[in-house]
Amino acid sequence: MATSTYKSEVEVPVPVDQLFSWHENPGAFERLTPPFDPVSVKKRNGGIDGGEVHIQMNLGPIPLTWVARHHDYIKNKQFFDEQVSGPFASWKHKHLFEKIDSKSSKVTDKIDYQLPLGMLGKTFGGKFAKQKIKQMFAYRRNITKNDLTAQSNYSGKSLDIAMTGGSGLIGSQLKPFLTTAGHSVENIVRGRPQKGEIGWDLDNNTLSNLSGKDVVIHLAGEPISKPLGGMVPLPWTSWKRKEILESRVNGTKLISEHVASLNNPPKILICASAIGYYGDRGEDLLSEDEKSGNDYFSHVVSEWEKAAQPAVDAGIRVVFLRIAPVMSPLGGALQVLGNAAKLGSSPPVAGGKQWWSWVSIDDVVDVIYHSIINDKLSGPVNVASPNPVRQGEWASTLAKVIWGKFGKITGLIPVPGFALKTVLGEFGDVLALSSIKVDSSKLINSGYNFRFENLEDCFRHLLGKRTAEELK
Repeated sequence: MATSTYKSEVEVPVPVDQLFSWHENPGAFERLTPPFDPVSVKKRNGGIDGGEVHIQMNLGPIPLTWVARHHDYIKNKQFFDEQVSGPFASWKHKHLFEKIDSKSSKVTDKIDYQLPLGMLGKTFGGKFAKQKIKQMFAYRRNITKNDLTAQSNYSGKSLDIAMTGGSGLIGSQLKPFLTTAGHSVENIVRGRPQKGEIGWDLDNNTLSNLSGKDVVIHLAGEPISKPLGGMVPLPWTSWKRKEILESRVNGTKLISEHVASLNNPPKILICASAIGYYGDRGEDLLSEDEKSGNDYFSHVVSEWEKAAQPAVDAGIRVVFLRIAPVMSPLGGALQVLGNAAKLGSSPPVAGGKQWWSWVSIDDVVDVIYHSIINDKLSGPVNVASPNPVRQGEWASTLAKVIWGKFGKITGLIPVPGFALKTVLGEFGDVLALSSIKVDSSKLINSGYNFRFENLEDCFRHLLGKRTAEELK
């Protein structure tokens, strides 16, 4: 049976022991898993020094379990993993680490694999498998280099962090980012907490003691959209409106009052917020000093931020991250509109002239970390790429990335604004109709460098659609 080989290398600006430790720490697998081919860990026994991992994945509509065993571990030098059972006839992956100098190192991934069904499998699936592997490791190279670069900006002690919303779109990526950096993270959860979790109960206004924590990150809140099958967002009912408001305001109030009452409170409170604070503002470029808008969601965000005042008054450094729509195929606008685009529909909405500020999921994670370690940041901070685009450009860029030269066909039938609002109500305004163009200067002037300033680059990274030149 013929064996195929793939090799990937990436240099990073950190010592080899830090690079190796990053791969050893919890969360490395989650950070390296591409969102365009999501998998989940079902069971893990041990670590890379001889452990075994069971991974749940899908081959189209077919669920599969991939079991891999780690072996040949040499600290700061190498570890191997090999398929015990799974989709390949065989899969052997060597992770090789090399010191370049005292401040830089390299990791080389070498994969030897055999497809099932022998020559038949190679004939009909060989090109497809090779392309998928290339896209996966292009993603892994980018994450490895940029995560370690961002984490190298902090050289202090390991932080003890508590976080709400750990299972959400942002939290599920933030926690592995923080743990690979060597920090301790406990999720604040509803219901009975498990080992390594902290309990809270919004209905009864109770929260476990956060005394001694270095940082609290508050991301929880009723999602503004729960799409049906990742396709059609649900409109806002009166119950939904109530949940959107109360989950944000009451949760923030509970946390801020609790930390303000402690003798040994956290030094930092990072609160998620949203650029919906500004409302529909046409062509205006919006800094953090602007007043809030006058629509329902602007009111929600304004009250959301006000609820943290007890923590501010107690002298805790509070950062309100006014986050633009987050680009990820696993949630939000890119999930909803990306799935529609894959079916051949990526039209401009309501003429497509309204401004869309946006931000990559990886930049959101980076910005949260930057906000923790940069003690000069406080108050509201716009979290958005410095290059907002018109809605029509957003839609056409998405179509181009997915369909190439045929992308223009997907936008031939525009969607009138009234139709979207009829179906989705106020959520239609938040999703597509409002024009919000925010200024990122405060964040940039604090020393933050965006991973993705260009929308097309962001889409290609997140959707596994890198160009042939990028895959060389």
